[in-house]
Amino acid sequence: MSPTRPAAPVEVAPGVHFVEGPASNWTILAGDGTLTLVDAGYPADLELVESSLRAVASATDGDARLTSVLVTHGHSDHIGTITALRRRHEFEVFAAPAEVPNVTREQLHQVTVGDVLPHLYKPRFARWVLHAVRAGGLGDVAVTDVVPLDLGASRTFSGHRVVPTAAVGHTPGHTVFALPDDDVLITGDALVTGHPTSRLDGVQMLHPIFHSDLAEAGRTYGRLVDRGARVVLPGHGPVLRR
Repeated sequence: MSPTRPAAPVEVAPGVHFVEGPASNWTILAGDGTLTLVDAGYPADLELVESSLRAVASATDGDARLTSVLVTHGHSDHIGTITALRRRHEFEVFAAPAEVPNVTREQLHQVTVGDVLPHLYKPRFARWVLHAVRAGGLGDVAVTDVVPLDLGASRTFSGHRVVPTAAVGHTPGHTVFALPDDDVLITGDALVTGHPTSRLDGVQMLHPIFHSDLAEAGRTYGRLVDRGARVVLPGHGPVLRR
């Protein structure tokens, strides 16, 4: 989980580029001369996010500019670079209406120190906490001017048809993004394929302490497991190809 580890974009479908970051992932959509970022890593991932944006722009259209950021949910490891990116780029930020307060930090739905303390004797948790703190996970990552998404409605971002769908439980407004024309599903933390705190590889839920509503998260996870998509891009862990 080194923050200096290269985060190279992998094109999983035409114009859909997945980045497995040091401890969380992001996706870049490219098309129509623009880029759309889905999730944005920890604050310390800023230069990795920037380098991946440049790499995708160079591979597609050298003049492509970042115009949109889509947020699956408002945890620090998924929105951490947005404010800093806004000092360099001009773009809109989108999130589900129920998640906007978490992204703006009018409310906070995130694992607490008290939740983590009973697990710090486990080496995997201790390493994850150390990385999260060093990566800026306790910093102020509030994002202003967030545009509410129309859930269930198809919208085009960077040439790709995107359908945001509620997938609540991890947070109250957690959202997954389906790209039906690309047969891709971006699941955020509602379904993952790995995590620094987990011994498991492959499709799984995050540890219970990470969910704001564990029962609802379980129901959402079950629906996503059954949902067909050729390529699944999780918030943590490697790409899943079916």
